[in-house]
Amino acid sequence: MNELPAIEVVYDALNALYHNPDPISKERASQWLGDLQKSIFAWKIADQLLHVKKDMESCYFGAQTLRTKIQFAFHELPSEAHNSLRDSMLNHLKQINEHTNTVIVTQLCLALADLLLQMTSWKTPIQDLIQTFGPKNNFETTHIWPLLEVLTVLPEEMGSRTLRLGANRRSEVLKLFASSTENVLHLLDSCLTIPSSDRLIGVRLLRCFSSWVHLQAVTLHQLTSCATLGHVFATLSSHHSTPLLHEAASDAVCALLQVVADQENEDNTTQNGQLTSTLHELRTLEDSLVQSIKNLEPAYHLAVAEEDTEKALNYCRVFTEIAEALLHRMLESTKNNNGTMNTSNLFGLLDLVLTCVGHHDYEVAEVTFGFWYKLSEDLYHANDDDRTVKFKPYIERLIGAVCRHCQMEPDHEGVLEDSDDFAGFRSRVSELVKDVVFIVGSASVFKHCFYSIHGQNNLPWEVTESALFIMQAVAKNILPDENEVVQSVVESLLQVPESAHAAVRYTTLLLLGELGEWMDKHPAVVEPVLHCVLRSINDPSLAVAASNSLEAITSICRDHVKSHFDILLQVVSALVTLPIPTETAVRVVKGVTKVCSRLPDHQIADALHQLCKIHVDELTRICQAENQSKVVAKTSSDPVYWLDRLASIFRNLSVNAKKNEQHPCQLAITFTWPCLSMTLDKFQTDRRVMERCCRCLRFAIRLIGHQSAPLLQPLVTQMVRLYNAHHHSCFLYLASILVDEYGSENDCIGGLISMLEALLPRAFQLLQEPQGLCHNPDTVDDLFRLFARFLQRNPAAFLHSPALPAIFDCAMQAAALDHRDANASVMQFLSELIHTTRTREEKLSFELRDQLMSTMLRPKGPILISTLITASIFSLSTCSLPNVADVLLEFMLVDRQSISTWMEQTLENLPRQSPSGCVAVRPEQLQDFRHKVIRAETSLELSNALRDFSRLYR
Repeated sequence: MNELPAIEVVYDALNALYHNPDPISKERASQWLGDLQKSIFAWKIADQLLHVKKDMESCYFGAQTLRTKIQFAFHELPSEAHNSLRDSMLNHLKQINEHTNTVIVTQLCLALADLLLQMTSWKTPIQDLIQTFGPKNNFETTHIWPLLEVLTVLPEEMGSRTLRLGANRRSEVLKLFASSTENVLHLLDSCLTIPSSDRLIGVRLLRCFSSWVHLQAVTLHQLTSCATLGHVFATLSSHHSTPLLHEAASDAVCALLQVVADQENEDNTTQNGQLTSTLHELRTLEDSLVQSIKNLEPAYHLAVAEEDTEKALNYCRVFTEIAEALLHRMLESTKNNNGTMNTSNLFGLLDLVLTCVGHHDYEVAEVTFGFWYKLSEDLYHANDDDRTVKFKPYIERLIGAVCRHCQMEPDHEGVLEDSDDFAGFRSRVSELVKDVVFIVGSASVFKHCFYSIHGQNNLPWEVTESALFIMQAVAKNILPDENEVVQSVVESLLQVPESAHAAVRYTTLLLLGELGEWMDKHPAVVEPVLHCVLRSINDPSLAVAASNSLEAITSICRDHVKSHFDILLQVVSALVTLPIPTETAVRVVKGVTKVCSRLPDHQIADALHQLCKIHVDELTRICQAENQSKVVAKTSSDPVYWLDRLASIFRNLSVNAKKNEQHPCQLAITFTWPCLSMTLDKFQTDRRVMERCCRCLRFAIRLIGHQSAPLLQPLVTQMVRLYNAHHHSCFLYLASILVDEYGSENDCIGGLISMLEALLPRAFQLLQEPQGLCHNPDTVDDLFRLFARFLQRNPAAFLHSPALPAIFDCAMQAAALDHRDANASVMQFLSELIHTTRTREEKLSFELRDQLMSTMLRPKGPILISTLITASIFSLSTCSLPNVADVLLEFMLVDRQSISTWMEQTLENLPRQSPSGCVAVRPEQLQDFRHKVIRAETSLELSNALRDFSRLYR
């Protein structure tokens, strides 16, 4: 956009966007308005729209545009324009009244907050805002709403990555906020006594309080003397609080408790055995909070009695947060009785949490799960039996309560669907029980659940099923040599009649599968259990559970079921007729494959051939079908349906060939190859099928190793042809597998280098397209993994390739790609390449290593170092910095002096200010970073240095 558009044109575009029924016109208007927002003219247009206030749509567009410009393009304005922008924005906020749309207010307040955070010349912004919009003479003011909104979003926006304030500016702002907390708290306290027509003023006030508490700029002393805190608890206690107000009060307490938890976890030491003043303040606040929160218990019971689940959830959050915040102190109290609060008072918080677990609605109970996870984790790491035993009664009550929550409705028919919310809850209960059960002992829970239902003839089915469900969660922890109760359990499970409720039979099958390790040590029960499972597998309602159980039994008890391999083969053949997910069928094939691995050597080849033939025949049928439109994903007409099972076979076979003998699996793989080749050709445009084919071939090659050599030539020829036609990156990955297997073989390396040179032109063409690296991260990942494999298996051959300079240039461009896997592969390649210059392999001559250093790494080193440093600051996520550190460390081990020089050049060219004009980095910080990098001896030191320095710009 080259010139300022007339305001009428903007209104026309907005009218087309919101009201024109023609989708083409809408799209055209949206594109034009988007271009306007990116232009320099957007500042003036947005201001005009907000002054005119023609309609809601134009005002929203103006406010949203203003916020976007301040957030992303604040650098467009000269510093002398900042004051006028601020004044204009304050004027817009003064125009807000009770009729102003909330979304417009939110955008304007966010815009002002972002302006404040970036405008370094505004020295007293909080005081100025309170002076301008705050209440005067204790009379109502209509400006409280926008003031509270700005103060609420300010702390939240300070952590925004899009603003890129940098650590220095954030530190300045935090100090500014800390110096303003008294003003803010005084404002909130005064608002409590001022009448207002805004029915949401109480909610806005509490949200603002939460935001500032969460910022942790408020001191403990300020909190304890703040009238708003008392108002928060009064709101929570009141029976008449509206749902929104009650939730806001709960959020405020939870924010405060998070501050308490953070300070509790800090190293609060004592001086001469006495509490420090800070710790004393913290303890005083904690004791006060505990008492105030315990006083909420009657209000909780009233909410339960009135079936007000929303309020019950709020109370539950508060009870759980206080328990988690003081968990460290609770654990310490089990060793000694330090502090002003006795152990029983602290442990009383567990009773509060368990009260919520007993709520009739499982959603309330689930709120507490995070606390129990944290408790179990801390106890596990403490590894102190004396401490753990004190929590045993509470965990027993927890497990009993969640067991009751897991009961289905008495009139429920059939089994739970996986998509059912209640099924999801039960799954999370199972994970929770697995995490906490060590506190009370798996055997104890297992026996208690069993004895609670054993011999109870008139017990409701849902009670029996929930007990079996909890037993299933802990069954894997039962020691294989247990002889007290498991035998009786298995016998009882085998006697469950077919007339029992389907859910009981379903959970029975799952429990039998979980007892696989115990059955492996008690082979007498394996056969009857296998027959029980096989009888159930044809029942549509039980097929999934029976299949899961069969996979577990065949995987663990494979030595005891190999005599039944023919029957298992029939089950595999019949899987297509069973109503089970593809993933479940794959697991069954996995289990049967493991049984196949335990057959006598002379039987394995024939058994594997039969197992593969089931799937090869179906794949062949699909490939030979004329009408490919009948292929439906995740059905037996889908090639992936069969390829995944074949891959499972090759992946899970564990057969070792004897020296100088044919691998038992070679014939089966040779038999399978023509079908896989046909599938590759038939579905060459389908990326999903190609990926599964390559995966299948990967496991097949890994299985028989060098005995797959007869496939090498036809496979490489087909791979190159298909990749050049459709550039599926999975072929690059498969190529890396071939290099890994055959790269060290002199007879094969020439062909593999030729394969590489045949693949590269198409790959480079793809990556050199506009945004080619960003749009094709899978290609980057697989391509550089292939390069790295060459360097690992045969660096000399790879370094002689004429494509090496182009590969290195591509690596430098890809180094700034912010994609976890792709970046990891690029950095691994660079690390391997640099490492070759100091390796002492016989095949890698000194001349070749010296040539690599003199013709590539030294001449291009400055650019590489600059790319890595700038990418770490401006492009890459924190999780990628350890990969960059590996490359830097490898390079420094080769030539630390050159790295020091290149680092200095790179740092000299870095911007000293952020786009908004804030000081991003000071000279002493640049030098400190350089020294840390140059002196680093480990990758961890480098990674930490990169992370800390990058924060200065983010």
